[in-house]
Amino acid sequence: MNENYYRKLENRIDWALQQNKLTFQEIVRECKGAYPIDVLQILKSKKYLQEEKQVITYRRSNADYAKEFITEKIDNNPVLCSWYFSIPTCKKTVDLYSWENKRILFLGMPRLFEYFAKNVKNACFTLIDLDCYVVNKLKENYTYNKSHKIIHADINNMNFVFEDSYDFVFLDPPWYMEYYDIWIDQSYKMLNQKGGIIIFPLFQELTRPNAKEQRKYLLSKIRECAKDYLVVSDFIEYEIPTFENSELQNHGVILRNPWKKADLIIANGISDYKYTTKYEITGLDKWHEVDIFNIRIFISINESNRYENVEIRYLTENGAYLRNPSRRNQELKLANMLTSRGQGYIIKSAENLLFILEEIKEKVEKGIDLKSVLDSINMDNLSKEILFEILGGEKC
Repeated sequence: MNENYYRKLENRIDWALQQNKLTFQEIVRECKGAYPIDVLQILKSKKYLQEEKQVITYRRSNADYAKEFITEKIDNNPVLCSWYFSIPTCKKTVDLYSWENKRILFLGMPRLFEYFAKNVKNACFTLIDLDCYVVNKLKENYTYNKSHKIIHADINNMNFVFEDSYDFVFLDPPWYMEYYDIWIDQSYKMLNQKGGIIIFPLFQELTRPNAKEQRKYLLSKIRECAKDYLVVSDFIEYEIPTFENSELQNHGVILRNPWKKADLIIANGISDYKYTTKYEITGLDKWHEVDIFNIRIFISINESNRYENVEIRYLTENGAYLRNPSRRNQELKLANMLTSRGQGYIIKSAENLLFILEEIKEKVEKGIDLKSVLDSINMDNLSKEILFEILGGEKC
C-alpha cells in the first residue's frame, strides 16, 4: 500500500474512532471510499480489535427482504464494474426534483432507471447500458410504456451517436478518469442545450492513492464548462454487488449494509466539454457470458487462449476468490474467466469451454443432475471440480 495513502487512511480511522464509531460497518463508511479489507488490515495492525472499544463485525441477517426490483434479483457483472445505487439512494434521488414532463437519460444506471420507471409518472426515460443480460430482462418488463426506451449500446465507443436530446442525463461510469472523460463528453452531446443538467457520482478521496488529485482535476473541468454546479457530500451509497460481497466474505469481512459512498455532482448548463484523456479504453467485446443457476460466468476469448484442451485452474494458490474487484488488482489482468460471485480463473481453451458451458446449461435446465452432466464431459478432474464448486456444489 502507498505509504502516504496508508497514513491518510490511518488518520481517518483514528478520527472515526474518536467520533465513537465503534463497529466495523460504521468505521468503513467513514473512510472516504477506502476498501474494507485495507481498513481491516490497519485495525489489526494497530490492535484496535483487541482494545476495550471492541470493533464489531456484523453478520448478514438470514432474513431476506422481499426484492421488488429486477436489478435486485440479478447477479452483478464484474466485467462492467456494475455497482448499483441502493434503494434508499434511488428514493433520495427521485426526491431531488419534480420530474414531470422531463426527458431523462440514464447511462449505465439500470437500477436508477428501474426505480424512476416504477415511481415517477408523466416523464420520458431512456436507459443505455452495456450489460445485455440486464437490458433484456428490463425490456421484458418496462417497454410496455411507450415513453420508455431501453437500449443496449457501448457509450465508450467515441463513434457512438444518439440523436435524442434530454433535460437531464444521469451517468455512472466506472470510477476511472478515462471513463469519466468519455461519459461526460457523450452526455454533453445529448443534453438539451437550452439548459440541460448532468448528474453523476464522484468517488471519494481515499478510494485509491491518487483519488484526491483526480477529483480536483475533474471538478476543475466541470467548473470551466458549467454555468454552475453543486457537490452534495455523501449523498450516494452503493449496494454491495454479488461479486464484491463474496470477495469480502472470503477475506473475513461480512457487512450487513452498504459501505461504499460517493458525492453527488449536479452540473447545470454544461457547454464545450473537452475530452482530453489519452488512456486507451479496455475493449469489452471479447467477453462472452453463460448463465447457469442464476450464476453469471464470463469467458474472455482472444488469440492467445485458443488451445484444444479445456483446462480451468485457480488464479492463485490462495484459491478462486479475487482480493478485490478493482481494476488495479493485478489478478484481474491474468483472469480470463470471471463469475458474478467474485471468482477468477485461468483457462486454456476459452472457446471450447464456452461450448461446454452451453452444453451444461442446456442439460441442467432439462433437469439432469449437475454431477452426472459433468461426469459425461471430456475434461480433467480438477476442471470438473472447479465447475462443480462454481455452480453451487462442494468439491467432488
